[in-house]
Amino acid sequence: MPTTTFAPVAAADLRAAIDFDSEYVVQIRAHDSWTRPGTVEHQVLHGIDVWHAIRRAPRYAAARIGEHGILTLESTTARMRFIPEQAYNDLFCSAEDCENSTADGKGWEGRCGNCTARACAGASAGEDETADTSGSAARPAAPPATDSAPLIAPYSAADLRSAATVHQMLLLALDAESGVGEGIRDHTIPHTDGADTPRTWQSLGDERASTAYRAIRELLDDAPDLAPWAIAMADEHLVPDPETITRQKDGTAAVRLHLAFADHVTADQRAATHTALRRVLHTTL
Repeated sequence: MPTTTFAPVAAADLRAAIDFDSEYVVQIRAHDSWTRPGTVEHQVLHGIDVWHAIRRAPRYAAARIGEHGILTLESTTARMRFIPEQAYNDLFCSAEDCENSTADGKGWEGRCGNCTARACAGASAGEDETADTSGSAARPAAPPATDSAPLIAPYSAADLRSAATVHQMLLLALDAESGVGEGIRDHTIPHTDGADTPRTWQSLGDERASTAYRAIRELLDDAPDLAPWAIAMADEHLVPDPETITRQKDGTAAVRLHLAFADHVTADQRAATHTALRRVLHTTL
């Protein structure tokens, strides 16, 4: 199996490892196996899009370079890797819906060992079916399912959190800098909304609009990744409180608290919590 467990490397080395003119096959791994993203637009990325994903890797803990130019992003709950298309064709199973490596040497005709074994077993079963079966008794049908049969949940809360993390990683992988302009160019600049002549971002002209788009991209890149907190809050049915608590020091924000409450917490209890926290911040800073 191509290794992707090298120590994290510098951004310059990561950039140098990416061929901007090549296509990269995307695989995601949340638990025990690698799969491809469900949507076609996420399954193969241009090298430039891979770079945009890799350069934001610190929010996911690590980006790594493996053999054959395979790059991996890792978070606490999921992994995603980008495989040069030629390496993917050479090193991974050619069977549909299989993302296993062929490095075990047990495969045949581009298939991994498992798929080769299944293909051989299927061929054997087909030969058995063509044999003389006259006089053989028909196999009894499986008993029908009943409403009383226990139901097993097809996924857990942890599965949902992992899938949400992977979804966010995919969105960021596709979110190249130019994508900001494509997304907002026809939107009105907020402070001009309602004015006699409201303006869109694209009305700034190419040069000034590009400067604004870069500034927006930098804000997004510098923003801390709060997705795990937000997903956990949703999982626990907590509702964010719109009022934040901020402690200023030397004219700048030193601490800011964002709170979330369960529905059963009353307005008075929420107000009391705000008051107590403000008091704590005032006495400790």
